[in-house]
Amino acid sequence: MPTLPRIALVAGASGIVGTGIARRLVEDGWTVVCASRSGGGGLPGTTGLKVDLGDPADCARALAAHTDITHVFFAAYVAAPSRAAEVAPNLAMLRNLVEAASELAPSLRRVVLVTGAKFYGIQWGATQTPCRESDPRQLPPNFYYDQEDFLRQAQRGQRWSWCNLIPPFVSGYAVGNPMNLVLGVGIYAAVSKAMGLPLRFPGSARAYESLHQIADAKQIGAAAAWAACSAQSANQAFNVTNGDPIRWSRSWPGIAAHFGMEVAAPKTMPLADVMPEQGALWSRISERAGLRPVQIERIVNWGWVDYMLRMEHDVVLETGKIRRAGFHECIETDEVFVERLRELQEQRVLPS
Repeated sequence: MPTLPRIALVAGASGIVGTGIARRLVEDGWTVVCASRSGGGGLPGTTGLKVDLGDPADCARALAAHTDITHVFFAAYVAAPSRAAEVAPNLAMLRNLVEAASELAPSLRRVVLVTGAKFYGIQWGATQTPCRESDPRQLPPNFYYDQEDFLRQAQRGQRWSWCNLIPPFVSGYAVGNPMNLVLGVGIYAAVSKAMGLPLRFPGSARAYESLHQIADAKQIGAAAAWAACSAQSANQAFNVTNGDPIRWSRSWPGIAAHFGMEVAAPKTMPLADVMPEQGALWSRISERAGLRPVQIERIVNWGWVDYMLRMEHDVVLETGKIRRAGFHECIETDEVFVERLRELQEQRVLPS
């Protein structure tokens, strides 16, 4: 029996999650089209597609030139000033792309959406853990709910099916994404080292000891490739994580060791206030190490890093459902976090 073609359209391919998905698909032999507003900057082995996801007419124009698409992977996100303001633009991007693909790509078989643990209300405070896909929803606004509800409704009577992947905190490589925890930790460590300081966890003491899970972009990419082709994933939502939960108190010493630094007791510091003030020092670090020029106050959203490192309640997702459905890949969180730091060093974003 001939192998069916696998032609992917990845929306959000310039971000951390989209990059992870596109990389895995290329490794698995897919034909990969990366959609972006600029149409450039695609990964090796992919084709760029210029499209404004917020414009339904432009989505239709773009898909008219790619009617052979068989799968859509959606990891695009647009920031907004509030949770309520996030709903309309993020729902519109998904709707515009899926409606165009549904109408113009007759071979479309699966739409894989990537949302996140805010699906379980972790942004509002402590949530019952482990979080399960069958848990009742929290009070909106939450654009993840709107996106999944749209897919449920749009799929009725169609030849394609959908899958929603729900990761917790995400790690990965994407320099242009300011919501990048690995990059934030790496820059903070490099600045501390240049000052001759030990590496203190800058979040809260309770967050230092809380149980958290991380899903690296590599793991999300593997889950997305599985979800695209598994009959068990059709019209289902699945949590996806690297593996077991971690505590920063166990992981932080390994990060310090990677940079050749001592560890000191946690001390809550407002990185959003102190890190943008290190521009002159970062310029000296960059010049001495031959780094790529970046603006320390803009390359990372320091307020978001503060939020991530002050998450004092457990964030643990149950992953039995995806394992029972057939996805069994697992990676070690501490090891891959250091791997991401090393990758940023190799790309001359962080000093070695």
